[in-house]
Amino acid sequence: MPFRQYVRESIAAGLDETYRFETWRDAAAGVAYYDVHVSVIEQRETCVPLLRRVLERPGQLILESGCGTGRWMAFFARSGHRVIGLDDSPGPLQVARAHDPALRLVRGDARCAPFPDATFDVVFSAYVAEHFDDGPLAFFREARRLLKPGGLLLVVVPYANLFRRLVTHRVLQAFYLWARLRGIGLAFNEHRFGQRELLGWLETAGFRIEHVEPDDYRYPWAKGLCVDLGALVTPANLPAGSWDLNRPGRVLARGLQRLSPWAACAGIFAVARAVP
Repeated sequence: MPFRQYVRESIAAGLDETYRFETWRDAAAGVAYYDVHVSVIEQRETCVPLLRRVLERPGQLILESGCGTGRWMAFFARSGHRVIGLDDSPGPLQVARAHDPALRLVRGDARCAPFPDATFDVVFSAYVAEHFDDGPLAFFREARRLLKPGGLLLVVVPYANLFRRLVTHRVLQAFYLWARLRGIGLAFNEHRFGQRELLGWLETAGFRIEHVEPDDYRYPWAKGLCVDLGALVTPANLPAGSWDLNRPGRVLARGLQRLSPWAACAGIFAVARAVP
């Protein structure tokens, strides 16, 4: 079973507004906003070599399902592809339109998208499928409907890594018990998946798995550890939303990386092909 993560009800509503942590946003007017994001993607995201390999053929029509402010849309467009973004949150879409009115953006539910069958060559989705309380199957089936026969789904979801199973999740379970005893309201935030669970749902939805790898930032940044440990592993002088590590964080990250690249990674990245 996937691990169910909860947050206080008081902060749940703002979780789609992560762009508010971008303290540099107002200084990067227009498409310069995407210059920053694409630079970070190319320098820091571990999945970039994989994306360049599987998207080697230019001109493909890509749907980013759950596009937020469109940072991955910019990366794909600058790699020579045609891109449409879909999101159900008005705030991030407003930010995207303000910085680049030419972006092709659609507001809608990723489980019931307003596009015909077999429209896209590729569906890309990073850290979206985990947010559906009843699981990701409806999301994956909709992605399968939208893909042309033989099209690719590139999906990233949170991974129930070793560090989380041994440490983070146990601490969270103790917090959930404490919060409920105190009458503090909790709201579902996300599932964290094991590899077998994720691949099983993808196969059920009509996909053939072609590749799986851990997803994170390149050291000395870390998605997984920063999400799990927050201020314990990040420098005190950096703004909220930073992915850099302080000295204890770097020691921990190096030790876990030597153990396995899966030991503390933020997510699991799967490449799945729509079965004709």
